[in-house]
Amino acid sequence: MVRSARISNQTENATMNTKRRGNGQGTLYKRNDRGCWIARWYDHDGKRQEKSTRTTDKSLANRLLRKWIDHSLLRLEGLVDPAQDRLAEQARRPLRDHLNDYAAHCRLVRQAERNVTQKVSHINRLMATMPMGESARLKDLTPDALATYLETLKDAGKSARTWNFARQGVLAFANWCKKQGRLERHGLERVPKLDESRDRRLERRAVTEDELANLFNVARANGRIVWYMAAALAGLRRGDLCRLRWQDVDFDNAVLTVREGKSKSIDYLSLHPQLLGELKALHAQRLATPRALVFPTPVSNATRKADFTAAGIPHVDASGKTADLHSLRSTLATRLARANVSPEVVRRIMRHASYKTTQKHYTQLGLADTAGAIEQLPFIGTSRPLQATGTTDSPFCDPDSSHDSSSANTRFSAHESARDSAGTMAAKSGVSRSHVLSNATASSQEQHHAPKRARGLEPLTFSLEG
Repeated sequence: MVRSARISNQTENATMNTKRRGNGQGTLYKRNDRGCWIARWYDHDGKRQEKSTRTTDKSLANRLLRKWIDHSLLRLEGLVDPAQDRLAEQARRPLRDHLNDYAAHCRLVRQAERNVTQKVSHINRLMATMPMGESARLKDLTPDALATYLETLKDAGKSARTWNFARQGVLAFANWCKKQGRLERHGLERVPKLDESRDRRLERRAVTEDELANLFNVARANGRIVWYMAAALAGLRRGDLCRLRWQDVDFDNAVLTVREGKSKSIDYLSLHPQLLGELKALHAQRLATPRALVFPTPVSNATRKADFTAAGIPHVDASGKTADLHSLRSTLATRLARANVSPEVVRRIMRHASYKTTQKHYTQLGLADTAGAIEQLPFIGTSRPLQATGTTDSPFCDPDSSHDSSSANTRFSAHESARDSAGTMAAKSGVSRSHVLSNATASSQEQHHAPKRARGLEPLTFSLEG
């Protein structure tokens, strides 16, 4: 027992001597005989720091400890900016660590898991194109590195939209690092975007009224009428349909609540009477609880393709435009525009931040819509349209002419003016009125069919002198 106590006291004294702090010079100690030396010192804020030297060589560990202490003294004297020092420390950290922190932040703020996965995937591929690979650090995230990665996407045949999406994802990550104080500047915004309008791989179209009616008939026979009707009459996206619960449907006020949508806001939509009736029938059939999903089994894309084919809706039409579930949103926007709904109301129904998005990508009006608007314009110079008489004796009625009514009105006004002034000119010149009228009519017809004169030239003056 005496020998054991003596050994215990010697071990305790040795441990105390090893961990003794030497007047601000820091301390080195080991947790076990085979372990690395651990450095302990006080930083510029007076906080005790402890860090492994990752070496068993005591002389090398002393040099590292001396370096860390000197750096703390420089910061204490104000010779080193703590903010710049922190930025330098973050820049030396592996890029993988920053990416993991960014992914956790995106999930914390409840971004869509699909978007988070795509962002992380693009940044992983970006690291794979860097010379240092997985050992890349944050300081290696440069505009040249991003441009090199985007060029690999272009060489692989990816579209301009994929280029812009990858650029946006990496730029969002770099901006987050800057906001968190991990990066002072990055310059990634200098990498240009591509014009997506010149390289569109997928252009959706709005389905016609007959195609939509056929789709509803097919969907009703298969028990999927509410799924397609909610997309076509309420503009719900696939994610909105999958998250919709019965508690979000207000049958009394005919209001639909969309939660956790693309804009991460709560939106309220007025229900179309046809959709409201189908929802009531489905709710009465299921007797579902308020927390239950309206569509517990979402319609798959393969099933949607089969329904569209049965309804006579081609996946890609002759013009190369695609029809899918999201096309029903374009159909809603187009029908609202044809119903003369104001642009601001259409934007609210479509739940877009800007009407430019609605007008550019969703509203698809054709020549028939513009022709109807043109026909509503009043006639100029006359209150009634010129009616065809079927005779050829009139100097301004040509049964073989294919000109429109506005051209006929122009000729009618010209001939009427010539006829009114014929009597006055005949009295002054001494010639017959019929001779003057025929000359004026011929001149009017020549002016109508003659090409437009160039600007800046003085027009010829009509004269009866011969």
